[in-house]
Amino acid sequence: MCSSWKKLPPLLRWLLPAAIALLIVWVYVGFALNSMGLLALPVEYWLQFNTTFAIMLVCLGRTMAAQVTLDVAKHVQGDGSIELKYSGEKRFCRKCNVPKPDRTHHCSACGSCIAKMDHHCVFLNKYSTPFHDGSRSPCWIHDDLVWRRCIGLENYKFFVLFLWWSAVVCLDTAYLTWTHVFGLAFDRLAHDIAARAFQLTSPHTQVVCVFFTSMCVGLALLVFCGMHLVLSMCNLTTLEYCEKRGTIGFVNYYNVGVLSNLHQVFGNWLVACLPIYPAHMTALRQQFPVNVKKFD
Repeated sequence: MCSSWKKLPPLLRWLLPAAIALLIVWVYVGFALNSMGLLALPVEYWLQFNTTFAIMLVCLGRTMAAQVTLDVAKHVQGDGSIELKYSGEKRFCRKCNVPKPDRTHHCSACGSCIAKMDHHCVFLNKYSTPFHDGSRSPCWIHDDLVWRRCIGLENYKFFVLFLWWSAVVCLDTAYLTWTHVFGLAFDRLAHDIAARAFQLTSPHTQVVCVFFTSMCVGLALLVFCGMHLVLSMCNLTTLEYCEKRGTIGFVNYYNVGVLSNLHQVFGNWLVACLPIYPAHMTALRQQFPVNVKKFD
């Protein structure tokens, strides 16, 4: 899918990211700036909604701004000594012409090796630029702006938090709408339909549409977020799960326990739900912790 997506015209590649952006804007305008929506509720609800909405946007921004490509030279100890070829040799990326550290995969769509690659996300659209010093690499540095849609080590936490806070925003929107204004808005919409005076842009129509959209999207995002939390508990990426779940004798050497696995991704409980790097992120860039008991 990644390689076929790369071949699409640039305009089509912007289609899904543009749809996500429009959905975010529409939910906010249709509820937060609606005279029958958030503006009709007490100020504490306004503060609550806008705080969670702002955190969601920061998570999205950090997901897209993170440099996910791999600077192999920095991986002094992470030299690919655990994940080996069938021949026992260390892995090497022929396309990038560099050694592959453990948990590194080459994304054909991005044209780069990605550290702890989870998946190539077609719903996000971000660009990567060369380093400021003008240094070049056959793998991840290009003169022109290139597509970077991968979720990996550098932005996985922000991606999962974006899913979580998006679900919170959507379900909070649905809850506030249902408990405060949905009944009145639905009655007015039914009256308009009966009188053949239906208007899609009317405040009550927007409230009803936002309610059903937010409920469906919020539940879907909650399931998606739950899936990634389960993978995080097992210290597996989506790619690793899909590739190795059916492998006979597969041992996950990176599974160091549920709490330790979650701590590795999200950090301590003070920053777990905030778009902030864990304190141990620098160490993770060098080498991933392993469960030595699994080597026995």
